[in-house]
Amino acid sequence: MSLFLALGIPVIVLGFVYLLILENDGMPAWLENISQNNGSIWTYGVIAIAVISLIKYVSNN
Repeated sequence: MSLFLALGIPVIVLGFVYLLILENDGMPAWLENISQNNGSIWTYGVIAIAVISLIKYVSNN
């Protein structure tokens, strides 16, 4: 069940984004704004994953 959730949810989300792009004949404005800030999204995402991992590690000890 966990494997299904781990693989299924991202595939479903990407499918909806793909359909949204197809229906609008291109990327919507909010998606273009996100893509322009690509570097900062990666940076904050990596920092968030690291912080969550540290919190999980400390809480297990």
